[in-house]
Parts: sequence; C-alpha cells; structure tokens
Amino acid sequence: MASHTGRTNETADASLEIPTDWLMPGLDLETVRQAQRPDTTATLTSEHLFLAGVELVVERRWLREASWRQIKQAITRGYIYRNSPVQVTLRGERREHERRGTKAA
Repeated sequence: MASHTGRTNETADASLEIPTDWLMPGLDLETVRQAQRPDTTATLTSEHLFLAGVELVVERRWLREASWRQIKQAITRGYIYRNSPVQVTLRGERREHERRGTKAA
C-alpha cells in the first residue's frame, strides 16, 4: 500500500483529502484507484481518502450529495481542470505554470 507520507514537497502534483464522513458507505479503495492514472497515490484511512498525482478524478457516486457541493474544500494542491455533473478532474499546479511560461515567451 502506497502512503502519501513518502512524497516530497518538490512535486507539483494535485492532491486532495476527502473526509470519510463525505464518502458513501462501503466505498472501496479499489474502485477509486481504477478511476485514476497508474501513477496516482490513493490511501483510505478512517479519517480521509487521500489522492495525489498529476491528474485526479473524483466521481460524484463516491460522495454523499451534500458533500459533492463541497468538493473544492478537499483540494489541498492543484486546480479543477474539468467539472461535470458526475465527475471532477484535478490537475497539479505544474501544468498551470508550464502553460503560463509558454505564453510569456
């Protein structure tokens, strides 16, 4: 099992911590991992679902209805790249900075 404690602050990956009270009962960590890129770290504890990676996906069916509207509060690093009624995709800050750098040339 991968843990987010081993990651360095030098990476510009997106990350989020979703409190377990926001999650649907019985949500399986394997279901969450299947929606992610292979290089994503996913950890589920009694307190949080933690995700970190270049691009993260959060599906509405994983969260209680009231919590879906609060998903922005769970983002600890990165930004919302795509948002639909059933899914949110986050990207790391690195891509945002790279985009800015190419425009400034």
